[in-house]
Amino acid sequence: MPPDSPTAPAATWSDLVSAALVGTARRSVPQPAGLPAVERDDPALALLDRAALAAVRRRAGRTALRVPPDSPGRLPQAAPDTAPEVPGPAVLRLSSVLNADTPLLREWLGLAAERGMVVPPDVLPDLLNRGARDHDLGRLMVRVVGERGRWLAAVSDRWSYLDRLSQSGEFTVEEWRAKGAEGRRALLEAREPLLSAADEPLLEEAMADRSARVRGIALALLAQLPGTERGARLADLARRHVLLHDGAVEIRPPAADDPDIPRELGLASATGTRSEVREERLWALVTHAPLDCWLGHLGADPDEVAAAACAHNELLDTLGNAAVVQRRPDWARALLPLLFRSLSRHHHVRASRAHALVGLLPPDEQCAWAMGHAKQAPTGRGAASALLAAVECVECPWSLELGGAVADVLAAASGNDSGLHGLARAAEYRMPPELHPRMTDAARARQGTPSDPPTSDELRVAEILRSLAEKLRVRHEMHKEFH
Repeated sequence: MPPDSPTAPAATWSDLVSAALVGTARRSVPQPAGLPAVERDDPALALLDRAALAAVRRRAGRTALRVPPDSPGRLPQAAPDTAPEVPGPAVLRLSSVLNADTPLLREWLGLAAERGMVVPPDVLPDLLNRGARDHDLGRLMVRVVGERGRWLAAVSDRWSYLDRLSQSGEFTVEEWRAKGAEGRRALLEAREPLLSAADEPLLEEAMADRSARVRGIALALLAQLPGTERGARLADLARRHVLLHDGAVEIRPPAADDPDIPRELGLASATGTRSEVREERLWALVTHAPLDCWLGHLGADPDEVAAAACAHNELLDTLGNAAVVQRRPDWARALLPLLFRSLSRHHHVRASRAHALVGLLPPDEQCAWAMGHAKQAPTGRGAASALLAAVECVECPWSLELGGAVADVLAAASGNDSGLHGLARAAEYRMPPELHPRMTDAARARQGTPSDPPTSDELRVAEILRSLAEKLRVRHEMHKEFH
């Protein structure tokens, strides 16, 4: 079915529906403009054929045409899907959240992917259209669209994003060189989970790419590879500019016209004052120099290096950035306690590297880290604010223990606690949904009794808790629909 026919006016579909409702015995079968002729003796069958063609055109934006089996323009058939389809109740839920609730849609996709299920064919176009507007969702969709979805992605420009996200990371150097800049970058990104020392020559070639985006991803991947020649050169450079002197860290920014750092990092010509250029290049160097180069230079282990660096906030933040770029959870554990302190100095959690560093840890360790802060949080007024700063860093589903701790704080929170609303919002999509009865009870307790009416402040808290309980109840039902 070559996709080369014009799109028909939307009114033709209404004409067909009217004819179907009135009956072909009382009304002639409409012939929508732009559709191929259908020859049928029975007008009812002609109506069904034309409706089928019009429906395909409405959904695909193109007219289906008959193509001979040996035609070079004939598309290959999609491979059969062997994975089970999502259960009917869950499909109905998908229809209700598809265009309304991104966090709930993300959770729905995650539930389907965890169970190895695929969405039914009739839902695929709407789901793929949703993913075209939000590529973060597209990465989850790759796991649930099945063979039919991948076939659609291969034949439609609009859905081709899924094809890029489906890259396996396996490719030859020749295939990589034959791609355009965006294709070369996408292949390198897809390679990250499979990265090994054998990739160093390709990444070095990519460092000379004319595209800055390709050079950027190549540099980030090289930073994750231990023992590279470029890493050794960056380590030597970094140690020249950050060193211990009389037991304290001394920072010596490079000269603005020093050619070594921009050459090794593949940086373009810098803009800004000489001071800004020196600072920018220094922190880019520290970000990409192997973190282990500081062992024996600033301290014996990551904890000692972090302690030495904490006298310089910019250096500490940049080491945190390096841990994120180089995917080093061991360094994240050392840097997190010191970086998290900056939150108490009125830095927002999203503006710090604490959030990304927590994300390097396994989910159970993320929750355990937040539980540690929950146990240290003050009680009474301000408890919700203190706990919010920690749980905002945890983007995986919360453990039952962490969810229970948050539920306790919310149930006892004061209406004057500025973190109450934010903590309830964070709990909507992270708290285990089976805790919804606890939040329902907590909301009722704030509503008072006829003999003990609530204050306006308590009513406001009750509404926040009721709203949270309702979100959790919906999620709880959604989880059950997959069983």
